[in-house]
Amino acid sequence: MDFDQLRRHADNSIRRGCGFALLAVFTFMFGLAGDPYLAVRAGAILMTLAAVVLYWRGSNAPRRNFKHTEVWLAIRDLPALPKDRLQGLIGQALAESYFWHARGAAYVALAMWSVALVLWAIP
Repeated sequence: MDFDQLRRHADNSIRRGCGFALLAVFTFMFGLAGDPYLAVRAGAILMTLAAVVLYWRGSNAPRRNFKHTEVWLAIRDLPALPKDRLQGLIGQALAESYFWHARGAAYVALAMWSVALVLWAIP
């Protein structure tokens, strides 16, 4: 078990959750499709909220018990490392992945805010 495998497991875990969040955001936006400005603005608010939650989860990842994570469940070959070392490796992999996904969500939110601003400016 190397750090790249831990990172892949962390990415898969977080991407699964982000996929469901994106599905919820775009379903909500589709429901507001009658008013494009409102739909994009609602999507921007929800994506900003998703970015904040991902950042918060990333900042708490190193302190979260590694045995209560999906990464721990995904590890097939159990490494023979002390618990504090496993805590550090899994926490670091999760934190890096959460921050990377938070940055991506922030970019999408920024793009949506820009589109909302353009739609607001157009009469």
